[in-house]
Amino acid sequence: MRFRSRRQGFTLIELLVVIAIIAILIGLLLPAVQKVREAAARMQSSNNLKQVGLACHSFESTHTFYPPMFGSLTPGSPDTGGGSVFYHLLPYIEQENIHRMGVNASRSLPLKVLQAPLDRSYPNGGVYNIPLSGMQGATLNFPTLYPSWASTANTTWGVSSYSANWQVFGDTPARISKVSDGLSNTFIFGEKYATATGGPFGAFANAWGYGVDPRTIPNDFNPALGANQYPGNAQWANNQVPTSLYNSPYHPRNGYVNRGGAVPGVWPDTRPWMCRCMRRPEFAPLVTSVHPQKSQGFVSGGIQIVMGDGSVRFVSSACTDETWVAIETPEYGEIVQPN
Repeated sequence: MRFRSRRQGFTLIELLVVIAIIAILIGLLLPAVQKVREAAARMQSSNNLKQVGLACHSFESTHTFYPPMFGSLTPGSPDTGGGSVFYHLLPYIEQENIHRMGVNASRSLPLKVLQAPLDRSYPNGGVYNIPLSGMQGATLNFPTLYPSWASTANTTWGVSSYSANWQVFGDTPARISKVSDGLSNTFIFGEKYATATGGPFGAFANAWGYGVDPRTIPNDFNPALGANQYPGNAQWANNQVPTSLYNSPYHPRNGYVNRGGAVPGVWPDTRPWMCRCMRRPEFAPLVTSVHPQKSQGFVSGGIQIVMGDGSVRFVSSACTDETWVAIETPEYGEIVQPN
């Protein structure tokens, strides 16, 4: 007698139960996967900052001073096309060949070490086309956005997910002794959006090779600069020309604000304010609403910075303006550990 084998299969109810279980498992796993990816991306940004911070140390060991925000490595030199802080660090981040191209040719290239995976504003290709002139925001009409050293025939600029602390680097090479608050209490580079499509200055970019020697624009200061003169206390007591290249939103810097005048009430010192920015970063803002003279954290919980001693810190978004300005200023006596 033969028996026919009966084929077993899922009922519709059993199939629906299996699908529901799979959906629940996926729902449980996705946040965990996302957290792992974010942690890996944060680690990559931390490594980038560490590399740039150590490059700055190597530079200082070689030259006995820090590179300027933009300018010549020879104090008092008539050379006004010296290069940005990131340009001067190129040989110390394994980019000697790009450095040899010169300040004008090299500024069009993207640099992997200056790209943060979590930077939502970083463009495809890592470059941005800066207009030759025009409106930045609703009221500022810049007659030119190009320093005299930069060829207007090439509007392509490499961008960066990190900015340099203008209060440390300034207009001229600074000795390490300038950081009298302590290298572990002062940060030198931090995270910042590479580009934005809107904000107080409109669309802008954090171009790593951008900068201007103030001696090339003497009449943008009040009083005007003399021959081979840098801005000093007399100039910082007044506003600059609002549409000066010195105030352009394309500088790769933090810690600077385009306003002079009286010392604000919360400034923790009696010395000149020197247009220092005193506001904490923006945390994961929309790219349509970004302030180009502030730092930006890529996540809502905080921002990564590298201190003068080369250590990388994560500063919580709960930090106050006072805490931020304390770790941004190198020589004002505030010994504050970022939280």
